[in-house]
Amino acid sequence: MKQFFQSKRSVRAVAALAMAAAVAVSCAGTAGLQAVQPDILTVTTAAAQQSTQETHKTKKTPKTEQKSVSAAGQEAAADAAEETVTPAQPQTTETAADSTAQPQPEVPEAAEQTRPDADTALDAENSVILLQEETPELAAQDPQAPAADGTPENDTTDQHTPEGSVMLTPEEIRAALDSGALEDAEAQCIDLSDENGFLRWLFNWIFGIKDDTPEPVYSGWRTEDGKTYYYSQSTNKKVTGIQSINGKLYYFDANGVLQNNVTFGIDVSKYQSNIDWNKIKQSGVSFAIIRIGYRGYGASGALVKDPMFEEHFTNARNAGLKVGVYFFTQAVNEAEAQEEALGCNWALNGRQLDYPIFYDTEASSSSNGTGRADGLGVTDRTKCAIAFCEEVRAMGYQPGVYASTTWYRKRIDYATLKSRYTIWNAHYGVSSSPLACDMWQGTEKARIDGYGGELDANISYMG
Repeated sequence: MKQFFQSKRSVRAVAALAMAAAVAVSCAGTAGLQAVQPDILTVTTAAAQQSTQETHKTKKTPKTEQKSVSAAGQEAAADAAEETVTPAQPQTTETAADSTAQPQPEVPEAAEQTRPDADTALDAENSVILLQEETPELAAQDPQAPAADGTPENDTTDQHTPEGSVMLTPEEIRAALDSGALEDAEAQCIDLSDENGFLRWLFNWIFGIKDDTPEPVYSGWRTEDGKTYYYSQSTNKKVTGIQSINGKLYYFDANGVLQNNVTFGIDVSKYQSNIDWNKIKQSGVSFAIIRIGYRGYGASGALVKDPMFEEHFTNARNAGLKVGVYFFTQAVNEAEAQEEALGCNWALNGRQLDYPIFYDTEASSSSNGTGRADGLGVTDRTKCAIAFCEEVRAMGYQPGVYASTTWYRKRIDYATLKSRYTIWNAHYGVSSSPLACDMWQGTEKARIDGYGGELDANISYMG
């Protein structure tokens, strides 16, 4: 009997030791699990995939390293699941050990990003030639080309407001008539059937200019009461507006007073070559707007790079001038206008500008107004301008629109464009732009040092 109890006590001791060993093993497993648990088991599968994708984006972890991290996470997760069910049984611990010994299925790696980064996208975009090099066939459809037959209706200058023309708004005319202008006209025997003659008389009546005011017989420069004037050699009258005198640019206000601190510029294309840009700068020019390209006015509407763009751009910059560009549009819908903007971006190839990219909308030189965009209505023409400008803005450049006073009033929505973009207005033979604008093209007949012919001259109010 004594031996029996001794034997029973021995069995109990062995059982107690076994139980203690099981608890020790269990505790050791739990401690080991906690050492690897936090960063792996506290995220969901979706979050883990997102984390993996971010790792690909930032440091591109080698594939072998990614696989080992994934396997470790799965092993730890399996151990935790088994111990949570039966933490105190030795058999469960052995099962968990066996389970970790088995090969684990690999979690599929996060797919590499298919969208190219910004540099790759730019390279891909620049690999496509969006503006063709000009050929004689393409040049024949240049919408800015001088009219082949020289007729006024085919000349691109014809769509500009005629030099010296009278531009009165309906409100100004109505107010003048209400103030007694019609009675004065009848009293002075003004021929009311001559519409242009009457409007010119009405203009003088409104702004207090009297035709019978005697003008002094002067010519050349003259200073009176501290103000400087220039009297025309041919008319002996004070000049106004943008003038080129002795190879330099000057500006005189409506009273003929010379104005200083004016920012002058010119705009050029392939039709102006052999330019001495250093002399151009010395003549008072601060900036140049250079034609970057055009769309042909024919049915195909080919996009063409101005063959003189690179030379003009480089030489103007080297002379210290600020630079902007313009594109002569013939877009007939918004998609084509956006394509023209992308063509400008391709040709610039990342170069910075000081002035905007202008959307030049005017009549083409196609005979009888048959250019592909000549017949657009106000709504469609405005939509094209907006599409171009918004694309330019998205590319990081400043957008602008060029047109004449006549076109802003009759062919495109001036108010809408003025509220969004830089406005460049063309109106010749006047002392200032009749429309509020950011840049005014005041003459196409400037003669300045550095070029043998006539140039468009502009004043920028943007600096």
